[in-house]
Amino acid sequence: MDTPVVTVPDRASVALVEALIPGSRDLAAADETTVRRAEEVVRHVHPSLVRAWTAAQRTLDAAAYPRRGRPFHALSADAQDAVLRQWEKDPILGKALAFISLVYKMVHFDQVEPQGSNGGGRTALRVVRPTDEPRWLRQVHPGDTWDGGDIECDVVVIGSGAGGGVVGRELAARGLAVVFLEEGEHYRNDAFDGSSVRAHQRFYRTAFSVGNVVMPIFVGRLVGGSTAINGGTSFRTPPWILERWCEELDTDAFSPEAMARHFDRVEGILDVRTSSRQAIGPIGDVMARGCDALGWSHFAIRRNAPDCDGSGFCDFGCASGARRSIDVAYLPPAFNDGAMLLTGTRVVKLVTEGGRATGVEGVTKSGRTIRVRGRAVVLAGGTIPTPIFLLEQGLCSTSGQVGRNLTIHPSCGLSALFDDEIKGHDHIPQGYGCDEFVRDGILVTTAQPSRNLAPLLFPFTGRRLMEVVDGMDRVASFAILMRDDTRNGRVWGRDVAGIPAITYSVTARDTERMHQAMVHTGEMCIAAGAKKLYPVNLTAPILNPGSEFDAFRRTSPSPGDLVWLSYHPLGTCKMGDDPKTSVVGLDHEAHDVRGLFVVDGSTVPGPLGVNPQLTIMAMATRAAEGIAAKLA
Repeated sequence: MDTPVVTVPDRASVALVEALIPGSRDLAAADETTVRRAEEVVRHVHPSLVRAWTAAQRTLDAAAYPRRGRPFHALSADAQDAVLRQWEKDPILGKALAFISLVYKMVHFDQVEPQGSNGGGRTALRVVRPTDEPRWLRQVHPGDTWDGGDIECDVVVIGSGAGGGVVGRELAARGLAVVFLEEGEHYRNDAFDGSSVRAHQRFYRTAFSVGNVVMPIFVGRLVGGSTAINGGTSFRTPPWILERWCEELDTDAFSPEAMARHFDRVEGILDVRTSSRQAIGPIGDVMARGCDALGWSHFAIRRNAPDCDGSGFCDFGCASGARRSIDVAYLPPAFNDGAMLLTGTRVVKLVTEGGRATGVEGVTKSGRTIRVRGRAVVLAGGTIPTPIFLLEQGLCSTSGQVGRNLTIHPSCGLSALFDDEIKGHDHIPQGYGCDEFVRDGILVTTAQPSRNLAPLLFPFTGRRLMEVVDGMDRVASFAILMRDDTRNGRVWGRDVAGIPAITYSVTARDTERMHQAMVHTGEMCIAAGAKKLYPVNLTAPILNPGSEFDAFRRTSPSPGDLVWLSYHPLGTCKMGDDPKTSVVGLDHEAHDVRGLFVVDGSTVPGPLGVNPQLTIMAMATRAAEGIAAKLA
């Protein structure tokens, strides 16, 4: 038997990770195991990145020479901690350190066990183990096990998320034969074990934008799409946004009155309700106290999780089965009406005859080809995969708009330390919000992380990090979502590593607005009694509520000073009546290919300024009516 090759961790990497996460009274320090697991994570993204990952850490190791006269690994623990603080403020080294520490934090805190009596590991999940095999599950087939040959149907649906899942269910309910093809896998409740590393490896698609900042874009790749790994937040499209669409598209088809019945239907199927104060937890009282002191509007968020008890972190999948995501609320009824689903099958070709879509070809994980013929094809892969597919196929190119007009709701955040016992990990992540500035494009909501994710919220390292982590039970965290200033993003296709090539730049105006939003969030926390503030800002990550916050208020950060995230890409297949300036019509049918309908976030004329789940689903409900009428 061959002996497996074991990578010996580089001494620079070991010294760095031991200083980044030195441990505390409750949590073990990082070590060689952390280094090995981080390398595994990097290799999972793409093997070619491992060499660059190691080289970056060796570069940091050598960067200690100019001031200390020796490499980082040769310094004392006290000197290493001091160097980390210096690097965190450096405009170049600080960004490299922030990325490296982010990976190490994710890996280490995902598997570390508590040492002290206060606990420090993950909260135990209430996992509902599947005890039966419902009849509808017979309609779900891994692509590699399908032995039924070519498939004939009425409608082929590519994707099973907020767009595809809704369209397929609505069409199946009208008696049409529907076949779903999904690149990801089908997971049941017991697969959602709370691990952040396994969640990102199994359930998420690797995506990030490159511009004046590098921004991760979190999108799902599993049955149910991103609806299976989000917080369940269910906002209707703001009426002023719908009115903007009507003006831009010269139609009244998307007016608040016209869309109301579609929202009603979606909310009924999802059982959308206002979050209970018990599930929201003490952070709701903190946010309400601060907003009331300032005279700001605040509210409990509506979610599609009526039985949620806050037992797990929603973005890693719902282990309790409380959230009514697409795979729970929409697909089983579609299967009961005869629809079927092939998982692990990536569609690689659109089949056309006489300029009309008549089917697709998909490839399974083992390389088998599966052909599905239909009278119509619905492309619903999502805002990023959909334009990539069209670009690779050379489809819908007349307008030159495929992949353009990308908006992503650039987001950031702020946390604060209170005397109150918050225990955010025991409650729903996103249950309460402040909409005082929503017309200005700013929405502030609670963002309560799981224990293994919480350390990633703080852009600093070493002993300061461990001090905060040990006090997490009294830390309240808030997310800031911003409506983009422009639609300057673009999806270009796949790069050489198979990762989506996406460009996006944060504008100066959006940077200024985000800074102002962070100031507002800090003011709210101070009014509620915060003792310390932690903005997700590389240059000012820890502030007292007095002079330091006042100084922060007067700063003008650059885009690179903030740590940006995105969960809501929209708009890459522009909707409109003119084939010269848009990809699809108001009925979602592609201008260039009859019988091809695009129904997902790519056709939403973003940005919205609120979570888009309900908007995509309401638009898909509307689209299904039109598709059914055309096939009647």
